[in-house]
Amino acid sequence: MKKTTVFFSMMVLAGLVSLPNALRAAGPFEGTSALVPVAASPAPVPAAPQAKTPQWKSRAEYDTFQAFVKETDPHKRIALIQAFIQKYPKSDFVANAYVAEMQTYVQLSQTDDAIASAKKALAADPDNLDALSYLSFTFPYTFKPSGPDVQTDLSQAGQNAQHGLELLQSIQKPAGVTQEQFEAYVKPKTKRAVFNTAAGFVALQQKNYNQAIKSLEAATQDEPTNVLVYSLLGQAYYNESPREINKAIWNLARATALAQKQNSPNVAQLKKFYGQVYEAQHGSNSGENQVLTQAESSAALPAGFSVTAPPQHAVTGNPNLDAFYKIQDAMAVGGDTAQQNWTQLKGQPLGLVGHVDSVEKGSDPNTYLVRVDITPQSQSQPGTYDIVLQESQPNAKYLQPGDPLRFQGTLASYSTTPNFTLTLSDAKIDESVLKSAQEKAMAAAQEKKAKTPKRRQSRR
Repeated sequence: MKKTTVFFSMMVLAGLVSLPNALRAAGPFEGTSALVPVAASPAPVPAAPQAKTPQWKSRAEYDTFQAFVKETDPHKRIALIQAFIQKYPKSDFVANAYVAEMQTYVQLSQTDDAIASAKKALAADPDNLDALSYLSFTFPYTFKPSGPDVQTDLSQAGQNAQHGLELLQSIQKPAGVTQEQFEAYVKPKTKRAVFNTAAGFVALQQKNYNQAIKSLEAATQDEPTNVLVYSLLGQAYYNESPREINKAIWNLARATALAQKQNSPNVAQLKKFYGQVYEAQHGSNSGENQVLTQAESSAALPAGFSVTAPPQHAVTGNPNLDAFYKIQDAMAVGGDTAQQNWTQLKGQPLGLVGHVDSVEKGSDPNTYLVRVDITPQSQSQPGTYDIVLQESQPNAKYLQPGDPLRFQGTLASYSTTPNFTLTLSDAKIDESVLKSAQEKAMAAAQEKKAKTPKRRQSRR
């Protein structure tokens, strides 16, 4: 039986049709990012302490810069920005021009161009917070796990996120700027959440689950309603060794509940993932919706929260009994997980040893239904059985309750009521077993015949 898929990151992102409501950018993702406000002046506050104060080298340079700042038409603004960059490539404000270009491409739904502009801004100013935050913001949605430079891309994204966090720690409010203005433009909490989310995503792809958890937990402190963060965090806890299943379930539930509340188009996919993990742990979907309700109203994991695992049969050392119990446990989980397990099992061959419970003719001519006891419970209760063999061997009619038999067949169906039962099609019982049953039946018939008194011939 294949292991249930436990890593959902790229599955989730591949299915996303828009960013979570809590973190939207313009472009294919819709909305306008709070991280890169298009209407903001490109250079109201330096991104970080600089070695020197940027200076205009001429009135013409300043006027050319202001021309695109004042332009409201995004297409015309792009042309004006590019004209400025071409004419003043050594300007102290060229990084700001690239950021303005990035913001305008965001407004025009041209995400790839916006990313390219952000990279140019970083080349001109490695400490540019706007460019760093936009690259970190978009990375989980643009990363290609099958791309030619996967490790390089992950490494660069991790460096961008870490550098952004370092800059946020060292940034100081410039003189002449109020705290309100500083907070409104820099948005330290929002950017910190973006950097921690990107760092967590990178660590998750690198299977550094412990680091992913640290970064993503930090992101939840700044953005407690971010769907993506909780989804990634749930995956990290699920894949951590040892697995922290209750924290995984809670965070996946939190992501699903928030997506429902925010009317996210990703609700169905998130709920499916959450349900699979919940049911695999609990054995059914009982209580699943109650956890969603709890997770919607609270970001914090409740004290003592635990989703109990379904009971599993202990290993007995009897290979036939253990094989049957393994299938029974796989189907006992219920829900989608049980269906997935059965999809993998159906049509597979199964051969065991058991005892006859009963035999009767099948609905089709020359067929028999042989009911078999495998478990001690079935053996001790006549009429209760574990396996039904659908077979057409004529000597099956000689089998008697309690007869041991060796058989094999194809898994065709199962039932959980009144007890767990497997049905095997195209079943074949060992010929030596059938021959022995036939010989016993014939011997019993002879013995019965011998014991039957002969009728005396009537006198004439």
